[in-house]
Amino acid sequence: MPSNGRARVLVITGPGKGKTTAATGMILRSLSYGKKVLLTRFTKARHSGELDILEKLPGLTILQGEYGMTPPRTHVDYPKHVEAAQNLFRRTQEMVNDFEVVVMDEICGVTARDMVSEEAVAAFVKGLDEDKTAILTGRGAGTKLLAVADTVSEIFSLKHGYMRGITAQKGVEF
Repeated sequence: MPSNGRARVLVITGPGKGKTTAATGMILRSLSYGKKVLLTRFTKARHSGELDILEKLPGLTILQGEYGMTPPRTHVDYPKHVEAAQNLFRRTQEMVNDFEVVVMDEICGVTARDMVSEEAVAAFVKGLDEDKTAILTGRGAGTKLLAVADTVSEIFSLKHGYMRGITAQKGVEF
């Protein structure tokens, strides 16, 4: 249990591949200790392979976003993406009391794009009880999220196949 009297907050950010994968490892570790985990997947509507296994595990609840990758702010569907992200954040806030671990996958990118207020997310995780753990992933974690985090890991990309024209592969990227 954290000694600072509040929830443990971890941020996994950066431009590299592996943020969700790292969070998935923490989900598995938490479940193995009998903890109840809430995974909220912002900006990921597409099915990915880890869900086939995760959905079968007792103690895990998954909230899935309605839309995939967020279009530019000028796109006609951008407001729908914003509304969906805000609804998902609201549902996470409403459900969090039933869980010991809450993973908000891609929330950092959502706040970086002003789809959900970074201040609201920071206040939410900062206000969680000390028996909780919050794991926030995504590119572009802002200063407010970094300030409330106990642990911050930045994933860098020294080289990525996508930059060489290699498309996403089942079991690797999804």
